[in-house]
Amino acid sequence: MKENAPLPLSRRQFVVGSTAVLSTATLSFLLGCTDTSAPSTDNSEASSSAETKPATEKISMVWLPDTSSSEFSVARDAWAAEIMAACGLECDMVLTTDYNVAIEAIASGKANMAGLGAEGYIQANKKNSNVQCAFIHSDADGTTEGACYYSRIAVQTEKAKEYQDGSGKFSIDNLEGKSFSYVSATSTSGFKVPSAGIVKHFNLDSSDDLTESGKFFSEVLFGGSHQGSLFNLVSGDADAAAFCDSDTDMFLKLVSGTENDIGAVYEVKSDAEAPFDTVRGQQFTIISVTPVLNAPYAFNHDAIDDETREKIIAHFCSDEITNNPGIFYDPDDENAKGLIKKVSDKVRFVEVTDDWYDPIRKLSS
Repeated sequence: MKENAPLPLSRRQFVVGSTAVLSTATLSFLLGCTDTSAPSTDNSEASSSAETKPATEKISMVWLPDTSSSEFSVARDAWAAEIMAACGLECDMVLTTDYNVAIEAIASGKANMAGLGAEGYIQANKKNSNVQCAFIHSDADGTTEGACYYSRIAVQTEKAKEYQDGSGKFSIDNLEGKSFSYVSATSTSGFKVPSAGIVKHFNLDSSDDLTESGKFFSEVLFGGSHQGSLFNLVSGDADAAAFCDSDTDMFLKLVSGTENDIGAVYEVKSDAEAPFDTVRGQQFTIISVTPVLNAPYAFNHDAIDDETREKIIAHFCSDEITNNPGIFYDPDDENAKGLIKKVSDKVRFVEVTDDWYDPIRKLSS
């Protein structure tokens, strides 16, 4: 496997209707609102050049900034080894420091495979319909029904009481006028979902005012990655921040409450690596949490031959790969360096099609 230097800058129903910031009542609403009538995207254009495409000689896979970090080097090595096992081809890893660079790489065909967030995938597909999702990692039952991770809005624990109402319940009512950190404007859980929730909660016209300092927020920061947004919070640069659990929990430990629940308190681990080595012991409290559809692994169909693509999909969705600790890691192993938390023996990769992400598209409609 060859890793390129980072490119410069930058259950399914859960997310349907998630323009509201989650409370217990909202979660019940989200569980029952799937629109199963949405039509699938016509993939005929994506496969129109199948007869003339030359055989792929090497796989080039682009990663988002979060998974481009050194903490995921073992996972990327494991991924490259599985690509080789699937189709006999080497895999170059294209690392990035900006979401837009990753999106453009797969949309343009400079990369023929990508690990993207839901919003990043939608943006890439909008740029080029040949970009099609292939598979995601499943829920604990090995299905797509509950395949989600979590978008958090968190505040510094020492100031958490400022975000409680008279009954002691946490609320986002007092976010206005505070400094706020997002991940990237093309991040699903670090921008799209939380901003949609804030727009609805405060009855705003759009999210436009949420991205400029001095309007809704006193200051708006973009961390460039989920780790970056978390760092903005725990370092004190932001009063509140949006980021997901899956790309940050390796640096954190739960100290009170229930995982991914409102009111849960997390602390930066005492052995956290840079840049979190400078903020070890700092705590944050979750004041809002929203489930988000699991992120896709996608191909640019025009940049890879069908046989190679199908071999990769079949291999990654097989039983064999679920035992690779570099990809599916044991959460009880403190030294694990894998990509996806194996919360049960049934967790695996499962195929999805483009219309699976229509609920995310509806957040902008």
